[in-house]
Amino acid sequence: MYAEYVNAIDEEDLYYERPERSSDIQLPPAINTLLLTVWAAICCIGFAVMFLMKSPVAGAVIIAIPTFIGMVIKPTFALCIMMLVLPTGAGIGYRQDFSLDRGVGIAVAISFALNLLISRPRLRIGNKALWVLAAYTLWIFLSSLASPYLRLDLRRSFTQLQILALVLIVYWIIETNAEATFRWALRAYVVGTLGTIILAFKTGAAMRTMTDITEEERYAATLGGAIDANMLAVMVAMAFLAAVYLLASDKRILLRVIYLAAVLFLPIMLLRIGSRGALIALAFTLLSPLLFVRQVAQRPVLLVLLLGIILLASFSMGFIIKSEGLEAGATQRLTDVPSAREAFDYRMNLNKVTIQTAMRRPFGTSHYDWFRESGLRSHTHNDLLYALGTYGVPGAVIFATFMITLLLTVKRTPVGLEKLYSRAVLTFLIITGLNINQTFQKHFWVFLAIVLATERISYLMADHRQSTDRLYEEEMIESGY
Repeated sequence: MYAEYVNAIDEEDLYYERPERSSDIQLPPAINTLLLTVWAAICCIGFAVMFLMKSPVAGAVIIAIPTFIGMVIKPTFALCIMMLVLPTGAGIGYRQDFSLDRGVGIAVAISFALNLLISRPRLRIGNKALWVLAAYTLWIFLSSLASPYLRLDLRRSFTQLQILALVLIVYWIIETNAEATFRWALRAYVVGTLGTIILAFKTGAAMRTMTDITEEERYAATLGGAIDANMLAVMVAMAFLAAVYLLASDKRILLRVIYLAAVLFLPIMLLRIGSRGALIALAFTLLSPLLFVRQVAQRPVLLVLLLGIILLASFSMGFIIKSEGLEAGATQRLTDVPSAREAFDYRMNLNKVTIQTAMRRPFGTSHYDWFRESGLRSHTHNDLLYALGTYGVPGAVIFATFMITLLLTVKRTPVGLEKLYSRAVLTFLIITGLNINQTFQKHFWVFLAIVLATERISYLMADHRQSTDRLYEEEMIESGY
């Protein structure tokens, strides 16, 4: 009997490493479905109270309480809710004192802390980028101690600590759960972006081009409230890239209809926003896979898919321009060469002053002392140079190291749809980072965390595809083909 027991043990089992425990509290599938149904019903009641009974506070409370309980039980649910409302950070809030994405972000952090006390998931942080980001956060705190505006710069360092916590939470949730969490998070963001834009149009605060632009409000796009057009364009482009990935990887017909609508609709919104930098960055991002000839040759289907996406987006843009045209302000921003040259010269001057200030203050000026030291009214519109001017050579080196570790993460990711998606996101954010300063934006760090977690997801999907192909081949052999 003992010999039979020993022989029954597979040698691979002796070296099998137990998977990391999921951060989600495991429940039977029927219970999960029941809880989701109850939550959806309560949300319907809450919306009815908000819109029919004209009591928004009571309706918000009705929705918020069960949503928070669900966040504690299922961090994957919390991540999806956060991705759903993340696009609402583009100006939709309450009297500019409270925004929905900020409130949900706080709820995600609190609920995840409570979940850790219950589930205690094990996570081995193997990606060095997270440690580099922690070092960057520590350096921001240390540099703020020498600032003449100590209280303000300490507040800024606390904001960076919140960003580090956000990246760790997003990374942790995706790393400790199945690949379905990754897709559901992207689905939520695509749906949230489309829903936010539709809501803005329905409420009358539509995305439009303002006619009277002041020096403080140089950008034209609004979505609920005024927002920098470049930032809004980045959020829309992130949804477009997510929709492209999901359209290629998701097999559900109904969801593919939503993705196709997003692929056709979101490029139109980019045109109406009028951000030249975002359009150039997106065009380069879509064409960048052609630079990797060997990978394209290994996956000709991906090349056909990429060309199809480019044609669809071009057709969508061309149709709206030919049939309806664009607002005068957006057309002017996209076609005004002197204005583009002036904007370029303005940014180059900021970069020049930043380098000169860094040579004079190699350990940085701190965020708020920058204005006094440089004599400028704003920081440079460049992610790396912002770190150089504000936090000095050490800050720039650490930030550059963080981006390099991200590039290395994408490089070692197996070739497939997930690699193409993560590379597209990182490429787009790096290019737009040459033109704008994104380090204050929540969506910037959320998608960098997704890029980090995509490495594991790509291995899971690759194993799943290989096992599926192997089962298909076995079935064909058994059937006599």
